[in-house]
Amino acid sequence: MASPCRRRFKMRAHMDRRQFCGALAGGLLLAGTRRVGAAGEALPPWTPGTLDIHHIDTGRGNATFILAPDGTTLLVDCGTNHDGPGLSAPIRPDASRQPGEWVARYALRQARAAGRDSLDYMVATHIHPDHIGDVTSDLAQAPDGDYRLTGLSEVDRLMPAAMVIDRAYPDYGDLPPLLAPFATNYRAWLDARARSGRAVAAVRVGSVDQIRSRTPVAGFAIRVVAGNGRVWTGQGPDSRPLFPDNATLAPADRPVENMMSLALRLDYGRFGYFTGGDLTASTRDGRFPWMDVETPVAAACGRVEVAVADHHGYFDACGPDFVRLLDAQAYIIPSWHAAHPGMAQMERLTNAWPGAKPRDVFATELLPAAAQVNERFLPALRSRQGHVVVRVTPGGDSYRIFVLDPTREEGGVTLACGPYACRA
Repeated sequence: MASPCRRRFKMRAHMDRRQFCGALAGGLLLAGTRRVGAAGEALPPWTPGTLDIHHIDTGRGNATFILAPDGTTLLVDCGTNHDGPGLSAPIRPDASRQPGEWVARYALRQARAAGRDSLDYMVATHIHPDHIGDVTSDLAQAPDGDYRLTGLSEVDRLMPAAMVIDRAYPDYGDLPPLLAPFATNYRAWLDARARSGRAVAAVRVGSVDQIRSRTPVAGFAIRVVAGNGRVWTGQGPDSRPLFPDNATLAPADRPVENMMSLALRLDYGRFGYFTGGDLTASTRDGRFPWMDVETPVAAACGRVEVAVADHHGYFDACGPDFVRLLDAQAYIIPSWHAAHPGMAQMERLTNAWPGAKPRDVFATELLPAAAQVNERFLPALRSRQGHVVVRVTPGGDSYRIFVLDPTREEGGVTLACGPYACRA
């Protein structure tokens, strides 16, 4: 299937449609270097039966808001990394608010079309600051506990979540989070929720019932494919361990937090979507094969239409089997750091091999240093900055991908791609 056409909003009537689309497919108009949408054109609001997946560009970590066909709301991660200028992108749209507040305001705007002002689910893929929220002394103190409002906890204050799903809360056993201020703050927030009777649950790997739509939607389901060192077997709700017994490993060789990331597969009709936090594939040059947790997770997931690049496309993720097994039509890189993505990862994601069919790849923030390193692959990128919105038609037979300007709170559409036909 040829790469879908890139279309201007309000395209000039005299321009031949095939010429325009051919120019875009050939790389003559590049997203991120030249705007291809009207600056004031708003994304049309969600409508019942439509599935929206918003990859929010805060410049400081991952945040994905999902509005299901029946109006069910789900947030996967909300990071607030505090790396300095040059390494991280600026806070988007600006530094007048913390990323958690920006994410809540964005999600509330989108959810308004469904009459919603709260979250049904909030999922923390793993306990790192660019996914759950960093901590600094200038952040507001929470009124209900000994923690500061940041990332997920700040969103929860502004757009309350009925259920928070963590990888193992409250008992992390022999796979505890790091002893770091951001992890302590995060667990204090979960403790405060639990004390007040607000739901917090450990993930159930293999389950297709832990995250459900509020009302039955034909063909819609979210399965937990992996989390906390386990992966779905492909049979019912069963799962198996990914790691050896910790007692058999030297302290320096034990699993790290990224390996325990939660991974989800979302299906709607023929449309499939994968997101897996910071899963990694590095085996220390083959010395520890079990450290490649990405491959068995991708195998359990199977082919999808759209996938999020693991670990921001970093050097230790998005291995050869990741793209082979998922075989997505489009990949989204939640990038925000100078090291996102790696060159080998970009080559795989874009399928930049001689004679190979190119894939569509969208980056939320490609910093100048990363752009310079990946210069040879830039023509294959559909966007280098912005919120990336996947909109699936009712029934799940096709979808479009929009990029929104992240530098203004209600930024308009800068790129519209598709429609893409979902494969059987």
